[in-house]
Formats: sequence, C-alpha cells, structure tokens
Amino acid sequence: MAGPHRLAIGFVLALSASGAASCVGELDGPPVLRGIDTTPPGDRSTTGIPRLSRREIEASVRDVLGIEGAATRNLPADPPLAVDPATGAEGEVFDTLVDTKEPNQVFVEGLESMAFEIGRDFAEDTAAVDALAGCTPSGFDETCLRQLASNLGLRLWRRPLETAELDALMTSARAFEGDGHYVAVRLVAMALIESPELVYRTELGTEVAPGVVRLTNHEVIARMAYVLWGSTPSPALLARASGAPFGDEEIASIASEMLEDPRADAQMRTFHRLWLRYPSSAVADATLHADMQAESEALVDRALEDDAAWSALFDARETFVTPALATHYGLASPASAGWVPYDGDRAGILAHGSFLSLSATRVSETLPSRRGAMLARRILCETILPPPPDVDVDDGVEVPEGACKSEAYEAHRSVGACYGCHTTIDGLGFGFERFDGLGRYREVEESNTSCTIDGAGSYGGATFTGPRGLVEVAEEAMIDCGIEHLVRFAYRDRALADDRALLRRLEQDFEGSGLVFRELLRAIVTDPSFAHRIASPDVGLAPWETP
Repeated sequence: MAGPHRLAIGFVLALSASGAASCVGELDGPPVLRGIDTTPPGDRSTTGIPRLSRREIEASVRDVLGIEGAATRNLPADPPLAVDPATGAEGEVFDTLVDTKEPNQVFVEGLESMAFEIGRDFAEDTAAVDALAGCTPSGFDETCLRQLASNLGLRLWRRPLETAELDALMTSARAFEGDGHYVAVRLVAMALIESPELVYRTELGTEVAPGVVRLTNHEVIARMAYVLWGSTPSPALLARASGAPFGDEEIASIASEMLEDPRADAQMRTFHRLWLRYPSSAVADATLHADMQAESEALVDRALEDDAAWSALFDARETFVTPALATHYGLASPASAGWVPYDGDRAGILAHGSFLSLSATRVSETLPSRRGAMLARRILCETILPPPPDVDVDDGVEVPEGACKSEAYEAHRSVGACYGCHTTIDGLGFGFERFDGLGRYREVEESNTSCTIDGAGSYGGATFTGPRGLVEVAEEAMIDCGIEHLVRFAYRDRALADDRALLRRLEQDFEGSGLVFRELLRAIVTDPSFAHRIASPDVGLAPWETP
C-alpha cells in the first residue's frame, strides 16, 4: 500500500480530473468556484467569495465529525490586522473578513495536513462512520460508502452532492478496494475536506434583477449558520433547505429557531471578544488577568440577556469582581466574587482593566494618543488616518524631564499636520487619563507626581470625564458603531458597513426591540439584503431598496 499522504493526493487528483469537482480553479491561486466571477468589483462593492475562518472550520469539523483541534493545529491563524484601502491605515479586522482570505501555500499545505489528520481519526472510529453512513458495511461496500459520501458531503459542503460528484468519488475509491472499506472511508473524508467546497461558501443563486442574485435555500442556510452559530448548518436545517424556495416568513421562522440554540449564545460572545479584544489584554499577572476576563465576560453575558438593553455594556453602574480585583480597583471588596457598585467616573466595559490595558505599552503608564485612537476606531467608528511614517506610535509624545504630560501633548498637536488627528484622539485619550493601564484610578501622573490629572476630555464638541462621561455624550454613537462592527462581522465585507440604508433599517429594528442584542442578529439575517448578492458593480437600486 502506498503512503497515506501520497494515496490521498492521488485520490483527490483523480476526483478533480474526472471533471465532476465543483472547483475549476486552484486553492493556491484566485479561486473560480462553480462559475462565480471573481473579478475585482468596481465602484459598488460586490459580495466576495467567503472563505471560512480557521475558527469556523474548526467548529464545522467539530460539529460534523466530533474531532477537536484539527484546524487550530494545522491552519494558519487569520490576520488580526489589515490595511484599509480607503485610508491606507492598518487596523483591526474580524477573522471573517473576505479581504484577508487570499489563498497561499501555507494555507493549502495546512489544509492537506488537516485533511490527513481528520480522515485518519474519523476512519478509525468505525462506529461513528457507520452511524453517519446509516449502514454497516459488508467488506468493501460501495453502496454504504456512497451513502456515507452523500451524508458527509452534505454536511461539509453545505449542499447535496451532485450525482457526477458522487460517481467520481466512487470511481476513485474503487482503486483502493483491496485495502479495505475503512481505508476508502478515510480517503473519501480527506477528499471532501481537502476541497474548496469546504473552505469556500459558494453563492451562485439565481438572478432576480439586473446584477442582483437571490441565493438558493442551501446558500441562505449556510449564511445564516455562520452568522448565528459560527458553524455549519445542522442536518435538520439542511433537510429544510431541500424544500420549496424560502419566503420571508420561513427565513424569520428559521432565524427564531436558530437563535434559541446554545450555539447562538456562544456566537454572540465570540463577536464581542473579537470586537472588544478584551481576552487579549496586556495584563501580565496571571491571576489579575483571569479576574479581569471574568469581569468582562460577566458584563457581556448580562448585556446579552433577552430582558436586558445591550447599552448596559457601556453604561452599567456596577461590575463583577473578585475581592482581589475590587481591591486592585479601589472598590468596596465583596466577601466573594460578585457584583459591586461603581464609584466616580467608572461605567461599563470601558472602565475594565482588560479593556483599558489594550492601549498601554508601558505596563501601567498610558499613552493618551494611542488610547484615544483605540477608542475612536473601536468604540466610535471614527476614521483615524495613519501617522506619518517617521512617527512611532508606541513611543508616544516625548515628555521633557520635569514637564507634565498634558503640556507636552498640547505642544505636539499644535505643530502643523499633527493637529487634525490629535484633536480627536487626544480629546478622547485625556478623558480617560485618570485610569492607568491596569484600570486603577489616579489623580497625578505616574512619572511626575507634581502633575495633577484633571481627567477632562472632549468628543464631538462636548466635554466629558472618564468612561461614564463619554457614555453620557456619545452612547448613541457607541451603539451605532457596534451595529457597524456587527455588519462587518456578519457580511464579511468592510464596504457594507458603509451602506447607510442597511444601517438605518438595523438601527430602527434594534431601537424598536429595546436594544436586545439577539433581536439585532435577527434583524440582520431577516433583512431582505441578506438573502441576496450584488453580482455587478453597476447595479443601481436593489429590489429591496427604495429611491
């Protein structure tokens, strides 16, 4: 018997050579999937071919095959940063962003290794194989193998395999008949996994207006599953997709069912972790780091409850702390971990050490411009242009010995081109200056205790002090920004976050729900645009738009 890697490669090549495989391009070049035009869009953005993130591939494999960690071990991490072509600025992006998913050799080789590992482990669990196939093989059993390929392919490719695709799999499998049924199972699984149809979500649909495509049931279900669950559709959803074309009421009904699934709760938490980045806090002390993560997770969970207004994420007047974390913050210490009232200028997650530490580069010391830029981009969706190439943002503004930080920053932003950006970001950063890089309150500068910190900041022409003050002057902007981030996360496209008509519809629905976050997710997947794809940059008004 040939080596398993070589055997698998020959099997996949044989399947591709049959002409039945849906991918007619190569994974290490621009993909051309089942007739989809991948020409770069013109003035109006089109929906790119979505490639699943490593996180989504991991969840899909786990939900279908019960195998944990294969994607994480073998596939490269999705880039956390990308350059915005509109501004030239490098910024944080979600792992779902289409722009960061160009194929490369590292990904292709990782996919091959992942397919080998999964195929091996899956084939060894013969009981799981037979359960998924719905039959017990007798020797090399092509009928049973074909049923397995059909059932497994439906789950992994999120659509029924075509007869020609199944025929090609069986033709290739027969070459290994002498090696036994479960060797063939291993190779079928590897072929299905090492395929663009697994990692790309093809969205062909049917043209319903010039340049506008209505997605098929299976394509809609796949979109919904990866937005609401971060994973592949369930067998029940795929069976439902095999019926008559979905209408709006059917999509709304499916959304309600999916939002009741625990995977929806996990996905809501995932979005907040990726957006607010608090799990990546720069707190070095392991115990303090864990306490701060628990604090942020508790607040996010509370803001996501069905009877809660999501705005609690920003305006909550109490926080969840351990006795040690309460002492660290200078709050009243509970007997055990629990909720305690905030004091002073604290409010919501913007006062958490896990969040505040993200802009600190010198442990507890702060760089007001860097913190202000983080708040502007992440919380307020302000466009902040990149600094000049000779400016190192990690160094901050040089503060002469004996001088106060506020004076040095005032002198810096008064110089030429620095004024525009620094007016915004310094106004935000100095409004948070009474909180150090670990979330502790202070009233004097760490490096020069003779300098008092007044904590005064500004945003949009209004003055504020601390997280609570910013919420008072900018909470509506924060909520709108959160919606924009969710649209980027769900649609995988930067440009759609600039679709003002879509954002207005979502804002109205969200407000009408009492700011229940689950209802915002429902509004996204039931919006008429969600079941469509703009296939041409020349489209004027789409069918769901009004003049």
